[in-house]
Amino acid sequence: MSEFFAAPKPFAASEFFAALDARIARYDLLQHPFYQAWSKGELTRDELREYASEYWHHVSAFPTYLSALHTHLEDAPLRRTVLENLADEEGLPAGRAHSDLWIDFAAGMGADSAAVRERALQPETAALIAHFRIAMEGSPAAALASLYTYESRVPAIARTKAEGLKQHYGADQATARYFTLHQTADVHHANVWRTAIETELTAHPEDANAALDTAEATAAALWNTLSGIDRERRRARTVAA
Repeated sequence: MSEFFAAPKPFAASEFFAALDARIARYDLLQHPFYQAWSKGELTRDELREYASEYWHHVSAFPTYLSALHTHLEDAPLRRTVLENLADEEGLPAGRAHSDLWIDFAAGMGADSAAVRERALQPETAALIAHFRIAMEGSPAAALASLYTYESRVPAIARTKAEGLKQHYGADQATARYFTLHQTADVHHANVWRTAIETELTAHPEDANAALDTAEATAAALWNTLSGIDRERRRARTVAA
């Protein structure tokens, strides 16, 4: 685990984000076998239903990560930034919560909403949720790096998913709405987090290494969650064969 700063020095945003990108590059979710299979139309609707039902729990928990971060921040402008993102996730003041849009996706694949909510989680998904909750308790820079690592990658992933749903699965607008929204919404969110990271690390450059460590751990947890889902998909195919 390399150090970005051997000792605190003035923060250089370009160097930090280059280091962050390098640390998380091997966890590019678009290269994961599960998303590759999605893009090629190799997943069944039942497999997409299982994925949607499992991953909803992270999507649903995401606002609670933001809420936890907001609660313990001392910096008022940053608190307001986090609160604005929390409101957006919850569909406030007049939209729909993003977790409800994900339920629409699950329903489009044949899932029952009550069954989704009552699902027993795979260990990797539970670990992902635990990771984010712990990350929110670290330094503000580390928490923001975790959020940025996730949301900066969502637009490209959402675009690929939406294209796959339309091309291979005939998904209607409601089923794909979560992904069409996040092609643009998380561009804004990621930019907000990036700016906040720059502000925080300019004031506290000694937190840069911890922020990089947290970013890498977040990328690994997201990859591992998808691997757990893919493992169960393959296991179910083996049993059915």
